[in-house]
Amino acid sequence: MKRFLVLLRMIFSGRPLQRVKVFSLYFYYWALETINPDWSLERPKFRAENGPAIAPAKDRTASIELHLVADDNARKEFGQNRPERLRQVTHVDDKFRTAHCFICDASLQPVIQVVDAEDAADFIEVSWCRSCDHLQYSTMPSKNWIARWYATNYDTSGSEAEKLETRNPTYRYYRRLLPYIGKRKLKILDIGAGYGEKIIAFAKAGHEVHCTEATTRRAEYLKRNVTPNVYFGSLDDAPVRESLRRAGPFDLIFTYHVVEHIYNPRQELQILRDIAAPDAIFYLAIPELYKEGILNNIYALEHIASFSRLSAQTLMKQIGFLPIVAKDDLLQYYSNYCQYVIGRKTNAQNISVPTNNDPHKMVRYLTQALKLDRIAALNRPAFSYNFSGHAKLTYSVSEETKVKCRDPAAHLPLRIYHHGLPLFWMYI
Repeated sequence: MKRFLVLLRMIFSGRPLQRVKVFSLYFYYWALETINPDWSLERPKFRAENGPAIAPAKDRTASIELHLVADDNARKEFGQNRPERLRQVTHVDDKFRTAHCFICDASLQPVIQVVDAEDAADFIEVSWCRSCDHLQYSTMPSKNWIARWYATNYDTSGSEAEKLETRNPTYRYYRRLLPYIGKRKLKILDIGAGYGEKIIAFAKAGHEVHCTEATTRRAEYLKRNVTPNVYFGSLDDAPVRESLRRAGPFDLIFTYHVVEHIYNPRQELQILRDIAAPDAIFYLAIPELYKEGILNNIYALEHIASFSRLSAQTLMKQIGFLPIVAKDDLLQYYSNYCQYVIGRKTNAQNISVPTNNDPHKMVRYLTQALKLDRIAALNRPAFSYNFSGHAKLTYSVSEETKVKCRDPAAHLPLRIYHHGLPLFWMYI
């Protein structure tokens, strides 16, 4: 019944043509999810290729090895629009390394490395936590590098008007949180507010709104159009932390597709213990690890981490919130790869969150998402992945790697070699 009412609101509110488009997208993914949830997941399409890709004669290591072909598609995905930006993402010497999970401190298992084919010491690495089922970068550019990128490069293309065309104010999250808000006027913090499209509903309802934002253009827009209470930077910037402590305590803390960008989310979100009012609500919207596209989890360096349902709830526990709601959210981007978790602040010392009891879960996921069984059966030297919203990427493989793909658990971390290309894509 709730979904039916949502459909009616989407059809009959707002501009008709836009609503028809939105409704059709929602209905499409809703139908896929209803028939078979796997059909609506963000998985790359696999295709054997007859092209000129030359497979290596022999693998360099004991890992499964894929070689990204440096064709026009690959250069389009990994290139940058200015020489100085390209220099920033090529041979990054300032790297951070960790062997422990940011969420629960358990040991990490390396699962994928992206390696410079001409310099094997230059690589980034994605690892999995068996304990809380979390995926994160374990080798990546330093936090200072990431902060500089967001402050100087992120969201710099296109005009403000073009950005706002796809960021219309939405009241969906406001309505979702009404049961926890009631009729009180609250002090609300939006962490990484973007252009304010989610928080504007709270401001119009008379709540006192505060925002953090690490991207220059967005922060300036928020100050002009949403609220004067904007704090430029990330949660672990000393001036931002001090300002939030002075402004708090906050009754509702809201964040929408931001925490996956935070360098060490457990560490940065510890400040919520200090600035959240008693019984405060924390709303966390993020992609879901096993539903988000695997290529995005490997290559999109802005997404430092990928949260499973378990690791998202573990994060809530670690920062002092009791998870009370954990659901998929089909309405985020009209796909099946998003989730939201709602937590209430608690002083309890022992919040019960189960640990992962499936040590082979990640290997099964990699096998399914990367079609390792189909690579094993290839009678050609190359294949391609088509990932939604991205150009087709072609990889060459040796006969040795095809054999390894039959037993991936014995040949991790999987290695992807880049020839004359950056190791990750950074959005403009």
